[in-house]
This record gives sequence, structure tokens and C-alpha cells, in this order.
Amino acid sequence: MDLGMIGMIVGGWFATCVVNKLAEKVSLHLDDQYDLLTGAKAMAEDVTARLPRIRAVIQAAEGRPIRDPALAAWLRQLKDAAYEADDLLDEFEFKELHDKLHSKSKVSDFVSPAVKLLKHFIMSDDDLKNLKNLAGNLEKIYLDINCMEEQLKDYNSQQRSVTRETSSIIQDIVVGRDTERDMILDMLLHLADEPESSIKSGTGSSSYPSVGVLPIVGIGGVGKTTLAQLIYNDERVARHFELRKWVYVSDNFDVKRISKELAYDSVLARISDDSSLDGILGKVKDATRNKRFLFVLDDVWDETGSKWRELRGVLTSGAKGSMVLVTTQSPVVAEVMGTMDPIELKSLQEDDYWILFEHCAFGEKNVEEERREKMQTIGRKISEKLHGLPLAGKVLGSLLNSKLDEDYWKMILESEWWEHEYVLDNILPSLALSYEHLNANLKQCFAYCSIFPRGYVLEKDRLVQMWMAQGFIQNKSRVRMRMEDIGGQIYDELTSRYFFLPTLNDKYVMHDLIRELAVFVSLDECLVISDEKGEIPETIRHLTLRTDKKMDAIMDTCRLQNLRSILFFGDNDSERFYSFLDSMLKQSKSLRVLDLSYSQVKLKKLPDAISGLSHLRYLDVSCTRIKQLPKSFGRLCHLQVLRMRSCHLKRLPEDMNKLINLRHLYGEADTISLITGIGDLIDLQELEEFRVTKKRRHEIGELKGLRNLRRRLAIKNLENVNSKEEAMEAMLKDKEHLTALNLIKNLDPRSLPDAETEIFEGLQPHPSLKELRIKGYGGTRFPTWMVESKFLTNIEFISLDYCVRLESLPPLGQLPFLKELHLANMPAVKRIGREFYGDTGVAFPSLEVLKFKDFKEWEEWLEADGAQFLPRLRIFDLQGCYKLRKVPLLFLSSSLVELHIGYWGDFGNALPGCLQSLTSLTDLQIVDYRAQVSLCLSNLSSLKHLELWDCPEMKLVGGGLQFLTTLERLELTRCPKLIESSEPVQLHEEQGLRTLNGLTIDDTVLLQNLWILLGSLPSLQRMHIRWCHGMTNFTREQELWFQQLTSLQDLEIYYCENVESLPTSLANFPSIRKLHILTCPKVTSLPGNGLSPSLEELHIGACPLLKDRCQRGGADWPKIAHIPFIRIDSETIQML
Repeated sequence: MDLGMIGMIVGGWFATCVVNKLAEKVSLHLDDQYDLLTGAKAMAEDVTARLPRIRAVIQAAEGRPIRDPALAAWLRQLKDAAYEADDLLDEFEFKELHDKLHSKSKVSDFVSPAVKLLKHFIMSDDDLKNLKNLAGNLEKIYLDINCMEEQLKDYNSQQRSVTRETSSIIQDIVVGRDTERDMILDMLLHLADEPESSIKSGTGSSSYPSVGVLPIVGIGGVGKTTLAQLIYNDERVARHFELRKWVYVSDNFDVKRISKELAYDSVLARISDDSSLDGILGKVKDATRNKRFLFVLDDVWDETGSKWRELRGVLTSGAKGSMVLVTTQSPVVAEVMGTMDPIELKSLQEDDYWILFEHCAFGEKNVEEERREKMQTIGRKISEKLHGLPLAGKVLGSLLNSKLDEDYWKMILESEWWEHEYVLDNILPSLALSYEHLNANLKQCFAYCSIFPRGYVLEKDRLVQMWMAQGFIQNKSRVRMRMEDIGGQIYDELTSRYFFLPTLNDKYVMHDLIRELAVFVSLDECLVISDEKGEIPETIRHLTLRTDKKMDAIMDTCRLQNLRSILFFGDNDSERFYSFLDSMLKQSKSLRVLDLSYSQVKLKKLPDAISGLSHLRYLDVSCTRIKQLPKSFGRLCHLQVLRMRSCHLKRLPEDMNKLINLRHLYGEADTISLITGIGDLIDLQELEEFRVTKKRRHEIGELKGLRNLRRRLAIKNLENVNSKEEAMEAMLKDKEHLTALNLIKNLDPRSLPDAETEIFEGLQPHPSLKELRIKGYGGTRFPTWMVESKFLTNIEFISLDYCVRLESLPPLGQLPFLKELHLANMPAVKRIGREFYGDTGVAFPSLEVLKFKDFKEWEEWLEADGAQFLPRLRIFDLQGCYKLRKVPLLFLSSSLVELHIGYWGDFGNALPGCLQSLTSLTDLQIVDYRAQVSLCLSNLSSLKHLELWDCPEMKLVGGGLQFLTTLERLELTRCPKLIESSEPVQLHEEQGLRTLNGLTIDDTVLLQNLWILLGSLPSLQRMHIRWCHGMTNFTREQELWFQQLTSLQDLEIYYCENVESLPTSLANFPSIRKLHILTCPKVTSLPGNGLSPSLEELHIGACPLLKDRCQRGGADWPKIAHIPFIRIDSETIQML
């Protein structure tokens, strides 16, 4: 297919956005006509008068494949003029900003900004010439607007006349949908048996629970209609429902038409079009009265739900168990109409998809076996490109079926799917339906995503910032919203409509076919170039260069002058790349987005040409290792986003504070701290770290004007703040968008405690703060805003660290929403009591995580004197409190799931007593408990991880470990007295560690025969044997125990410095895959009977006697030659 014949395919949404912006700007500038030259005023008025019709024409052309060359050329001219106008106005704004910042133009303050702009620029010769050219271009284009508008209407009417129609008849084979089919059938056939109260009362149910509405939702072409046909034609469904009807709805939810199709059995029986809607709805009600019916409404798009509500009102007279099955691509429709959770249809699994694809490609045709195998190989590669979308498989399969020729199939494999009109006409309508229902803003944002390579993982913030840079995000409502928030809503909506699909790590990608749709609709504006040289259309404005050291493939791009985005991917020669980049930037004067972060090129500096990009709004040089920015970098006063992570700049230009439109700044803290006068960047949304110094324009007062800061802010070096008044200059209490604040001060023994308290009084945050960290505070008491509950009303997380003079804790128990509290390194605290809980009936009502660490002088923790205490605590961690003797452990909630205690004193009966009630505990860790204690673990029925380490006097009573039937990981180290019983313990079938899959033990377990009580461990997969200093060999009994571990896959033996021989059972583990032998210097050889044949990896380290024997040709090599991967002392010996 000749792409030139398609002409302008999209362009619309990019240009629509530009025209909208242009109309607003010119209109604004003409509101006040102060001191304009008559000619300039007339030209500007002429431009603004023509914009509404221009905008209408561009919107009419959105997304349509225009195959008429003349119409396409005219539309392209129209777009070019719109872009030119945008650049011109943007240049006006840039010059005004630049001159204002650099004090080159002084205009009276009482003159309006719009008048200042036009007075200053339209009076200049160059700008008058540009405006004249623009007006001339628009006049020339405008002459043909009537004719072209008619042609577009014809195209659009033809487009609408070719509508996709469906019926209830199954036309294709159906594979891979058994699970969904059975699930839906179960709902349909048993709905009448369910009590009405059990049916989900969703948005669509309202007061009509007698009619179940089950939506099937999914991306276009995924097989929703086919699944509905399968259900509709099932014999059980036919018997179950007295009345069944199938209606194809599409994007026009015509209640009158749909009602007619539901009310009448045949086309001939239908009444005339002049019948009233009420009359027809009445017929529907009569037809369904007391009948159990199934109606399928296929391909519904009415997201308002208003028309559905008209129809739904007459469907309530049917019998119980009546059902409406709805298929839709829109999650909004599913939510509005559904009374049940929707069935979300995913792409087919690979094997199922191949069955479908092969059936469509070969059909019933006989092909000789050898030729068929070759074509199957090609077919599988084509199938993989379609990623399980059934419609694409059917269409591409049918295309291949038309010509069972190997060369033809290869040609299809190597081409893009939209290059074939048959595919274009059969896939695009379904995929594009969802796209067609997007508004212009969403369309342009989606189309722009075609600049990312296939498989690119989308990052929400980055993508939204690129949309902003292109001007796609406009706040047309009067609601006060940031551009970032509007962009976030657009991203979320595209995600909810399946344009972006989630990955396993909560990031998003585009399905390959959805990406191809984006490529198709942006074909004349967006392009990804790889290593192969190809033709580059002059119309390209958004370009991605993806090359690996093949610069020749991209050299032609230097001639492109209209680029608005350039993204680099791949590895290139740094010197040659620098020269190429310099040439490209000199040409690309319209550039808005430049991203070098994926280029894997190491640049020492950026070309000076970048400072001439007056329109640049997004720059990412992360990971390029640049050492310096151009001296005139501060000229980029339109820049909104600057990313320079992993760039360790030692010096920055002096005028970085002139980047007054900068909203997002990312870089290493050392780099950001170099900016002098950062407080001038009043639009800055994020500043991860601010370092206070006494140097001019680096004081804490720089934070004063940064009222838009949000997310996290760390303020370091607070020792450089001298007074409360100076601290107040930061105006932290006005920064309502900050969610996390970190106040860090270096400890100074010479500082006065009262002075520190006063300084921190001046650092009071806004009440909306959710997370607070304080480190290095030197006061003896906390400031007022930490003590009185009215200040931190929304706080959820607090961390206090190295508050070395603090003798008592603030009343944090009165904070209503505090969920997590970390307290560490407070050597002056000896007692914690009522002052910690505050004046409240429930202390810490929302707290879920409580951690104490290194309270070295802490002796006593008192109860809450009758108040309810920690009712929601889930995690309790107590470490390094050596003198602590009294702890209210008995008050720990039964909801506790993790208890970690280590390096502490003697708690007496508190610990054994609390364990009796912690029935929800899943993780218990006790480390370095030196006192005598007997613990009963039999009540810990939910325990999954148990670690006992360095507890020399600890005993387990009441059955030891045998009742821990849910345990998955067990670590027992240096606990020699755990089991002391004269009577052997009998393990019953239902008891024992049957779910244990990870075990770590030392010689105290092996030497004291504690391993006997562990049993056969049928699920054990990983075992670590460590620190066996008292053993020289493994006994026969231990060897027999090893042989019971039939599921073991990973074994590590390390730091066993006196062990001389390894267990002979290493040859018999049937499932073992990995074996590590580390720091066992006295082991002389591998077992005589060798190692298990199932072994896949062998790692040996710090075993000098084994090292030589296990080399190729060594004495033990025959025992290990079968192992695919062998590594000895960080050297790979074998890798098969």
C-alpha cells in the first residue's frame, strides 16, 4: 500500500491542540489593542477570524485515512501553518520572558501583559515579517476551505456508512475461552436460584435488581462478540430462556431502534418509524412480561448511561433470572450498566492462539508436509507479533490463506500490518473504535506514544511531562488543577481503556497492536528510525532514533527543521555523536522535547547550540555523564523539566535561577546544591534535597517562594540556621502540597538545647503533612508543634533518630492517623510512660508499625494506665535496648503479625506470656536473648517464619516445634538448649513441619540431635548448614536424615572450618539443583560416590584443598563433569 496515498492520516490532534492554543493567545492579545501598528493589528485580526473554521476542518479530519492527494496536501498545508503560528507566538513569549529576566526591556508596570507582548514584538521588523507570512499562508489555504470541507464531509459519511455489524450466528472456531464460557454459563443458568440480595448492586442496578446485567469488557478484537455468540447459542441457554434477542448497538444507542428489535420477531412485523417511543417501549414491556429472557447488547458505547436507563425501566417485568449480556470496550459502560462484576477478556494464551491462527491461515487446504512445516515456522513468527489478539489472528490468517506461498508469507512477516489495505480495513475499525471515542486531548496524547519503541515500559510522570512540553495538556475548565494532575487523569483513562496494559511490576506497556494503531494514526508526524536506512518524510515532527553504532542510518535526519521531539536510544560513538547532535540542534529550532537518557553515549558536555532552543521544555540528559552545561544554558526560560540523574556536574552556569518556568528538576543532591538562587524557580514542584549553607542565595530562606513543592523535601545541614526567625523564612507551614519532610542536622555538642528548640519551632510544617523524619535534633524537649495534637493532624509516619538530649518522648499516642513510628538512638531516655501516650482514651489508635532501636539507657516502659493501647499494631520491632527490663508485652494486640526482638535485657515472664495470645503472628525473630526463658509456641498457628539466634539459655516447651504446621522458613543458630526432654516426642501425621521450604541450622542443631525433631520435611527446598565449628564429620544418623529430604533443591554448606568430609548423601538427593560449598578449608575431597546427577550448578569458594581437585583433569573432575555450571573462587570453570 502506498503510504503517500494515505496522505494525512492524523495530524489532526497535534494541529487541533496548536490551533486551540493559537486562538486563545491571539484572542487574548487583541483584547487590548494598545499602540499596535495598524497593519499588524489587521493581520492578527484576520488570523483570529479564520481560526474557528480551520479548527473545525482539522477536527473533522482527525484519524481519517485521507487517500485523495489534493485533500491530503491541503490539510498538510493547514497543519504546517498552524504549527508555524504556534512557534511564532511561542517565540514572542520567549523574547518577552528573556528580556524581562535579563533586564533588556523596561515596560511600565501598569500596562497589561498582553499589550506588553504585542507592543514589544509586533513592532519589530522580523516579527512583522513572520506575522505577514503566516497571514499570507492562511489566506492562501483559506481560499479552498469550502471545497475541502465538503470533501471531508463526504469522506466521513462514507466512513460511517461502512459500519461493523454483528449477529448471533457463530462464524468462526472458538478456542481458549472455556474458562470464561463456563463462568458466564454458571451465572446465567443459576441466577434465578440466587437470592436478590446476593446480586451485586452496582451503578447499573439502581432499583431494578430483578434484571441481571453482565458486562464482557476488553480491548477491541479480543473476542467479546465471539464469546457472547458462544453463550447465546449454547443449547442449555436456549432451553433455559423463553426469550432470546441479539441487538448490535455500536456507538449510537438508539433506544427506539433497539426497542423495536427486542419487541418484534421479524423485520416484516416491525411497525413504522413514526410510532412513538413510549408505544414501542410498551411493546417491549409486554413482550418480556413474566418471561425469563436473555438479551445481548453487542458493542455498547453509551458511557453516560442515560439512554440505557430509558430502556432498563421497561425490562423489570420479566421473570426472575432474566439477564442482559453487554459487550463493550469501555470500562465506563461496564460500570454504568453492570449489576455484576464484569468479565474482563484478556488476549489468548500462546498455544490457543496458534491453533486459531493456523486454522485461519491454512483452513482446509492440503499442503505437502515439508512445505507446510516451513510455512508454519513463518506463520508462528507472524503469530507472535500479534500477541494473542483473536481478530488480528483471523484477519492476518485469512490474508495468508489467500496465497499459500512461502515468499508471500515472508513478505507479510517483514512488513508492517497497516501496509496491507485488507488488514487495514478489517482490523483498524475494531481497534480504532475505542480510539474514536476518545476526545481530542486523549487522541493526541495516545498518538504521541508511537514515538516510543516497541516494548517500551511507560513511566507515568515522564510521559505526562512530555505531553505538557508539547502543549497537549490544557486546563479548559475553571477548576484549579495542575497540568500534571490533568495529564495523570489522561494517563489513567488511557489505562482504563486498555491502551496501556499493566506489567508484573506495576508499570505499563502498550500491546504491540495498540502501538501499531498509534503508529498508524500518527504516521505523518511520528517516526522511530532503527539501524536500517529508510525514507524520512519531511512532515515528521516527533522522531526517535534507535541505532547501535550505525550513525549512517540517521545522518539524514540533520536536515529536518520542524522537529518538536527527539529521543535517542542505543549505543553510539561519543565523538561522532556529539558532532551529529550539534548539527541536529542547530536545525531543530522548534524542539520541545530532547531525551538523551537512553542513548548509552558518554558526553563530556552538551553542545552550545542547545541554548538556542527557545521552545525547549523537556530535557533529559540522565546517564550521559556530562560534566558541564553550556554557559548560556539559563536562556532556556521555557524549560519545564530538567532531568540529569547520574550526571556528576562539578559546576553549573551562574544563571540557572533564570529557568523560571522549571517545574521538575531531577539530579544528584551534590549537583542540585550548586544552583545559586534556587528560590527564584517558583514553579518548582519537586526538590528532593535542599542543603543549607551560609553562602549568599544558599540560605534556608531560598525555600520561601517555593510554595508549589510537593511529595518529599529533605532539608540538610540545619546547623547553619542561626535563629527561629531565619528558620521561619523557609515558610514550611505554607507548603500545603508537601507530603513528606525530612529535617536533618549534624550533631554539635556546643549547641544550646533551648536554641535548637527555638530553631525547630520555626520549622513548623503544614498540617497536611503525612510523613516526618527528624535526625540530629539537639533539644531536651520538642517544639510546640510536635507536642500539641492540633498541628500534625494528618501525620501517618514519624521517624525520630539521634535526638541525643531528649529525656522523654512527645505525646505521639494522641495523633489519630499515625500508622508507623520509628524511634532510634536516644541515649538520654531512661523511662517511657504516660507522657508518650498523650491525653486520650485510646493511645496510638491507628498505629500498625512500632520500632525501637538502640535506646541504650532505657530501663522501664510503663503501661497506659487503663487507656486502650496499640489496638491495631501489626509489626513490633525492639532492638538494642540492653538495660530494658520492664515492657508491657502482654498488651500487644492479637492482630500482631510480626515480632522482632534482639539485643535486649531480661523480660522475665512477659515474653512467654504474650506469645500465648499472638495467634495471628506470622513472623517471630528473637536474637541475642541471654536470659533463661522457656517458650511455648504451640498457639502460633499462623507462624510462617521463625528465627532463633544466639539464645544460649532458651528452651522450647509444650511440644517444641511440632505444632508449627504452617511454618515455611526456620533459622536456628547457637541455641544449644532449645529441646531438653527425657521423653521422645511422637510426631503425628497431621503435625510436624510439613510446609517448611527453607531451613538454616548450625552445629548446635546437629550435635544436640535437635534435627531429629524436625522430621522428614517433605516440602524442604533450601537448606543452609553454617558455622559448624564443633564438627569434623557428618554422622550416619545425620546422613540418614539427609536422605529423607527428597524435595531439596538448593544446599549451602559454609563457614564449617573444622569439617573434613562432606556427607555421602550428596549423591542421592533426587531433586537437588544447586550446591554451594564455601569456607570449608579442611574438606579434602568430594564424596567418593560423587554428586547427584540432577545437579545443575556447583559453587566452591575458599576451599583450597578442593580447588585443585575440582579443576579439569583434577582427581574429582569425573565426579562433577556432568554439571552444566561450575564456578570456583569467582572463576567459571564450566558453562554448558
